[in-house]
Amino acid sequence: MKKIILLLGIISIILSMNGQANAQKPGKYEHKALIAGISNGDISKDLLIGNGSIECDNPDFEIIYYSFSFIRKNGDLTVYSGKGNTLSESMKAEIKGLEAGSKVVIDDIVARTKGDKIIQLQPIVLLLN
Repeated sequence: MKKIILLLGIISIILSMNGQANAQKPGKYEHKALIAGISNGDISKDLLIGNGSIECDNPDFEIIYYSFSFIRKNGDLTVYSGKGNTLSESMKAEIKGLEAGSKVVIDDIVARTKGDKIIQLQPIVLLLN
């Protein structure tokens, strides 16, 4: 009986230590992505088009690829794949045609650290004004 109580005590300590370790682990996204210095919120079309460079809050990280999406007036979802950190000319042309109040999402943003580790960054959600 003493062995069972001791075993349960050890298991309890291990589980509580594991819970503390998990509580200290960072969330899915350790870093934010930014475009024109904005990670979420309102942005003008001109600013988005003029400064269409996606960056990480850690300047040492290199953006490898991302997805760019929005909903057209007819309700169709349009998704583009981008490489590098710059919005393509076709993405910029699409932005020009969107109405104020349209939502643009840049997600699946993948970056490479200086140590060649691949990480995913927090999505960017923008509302055009």
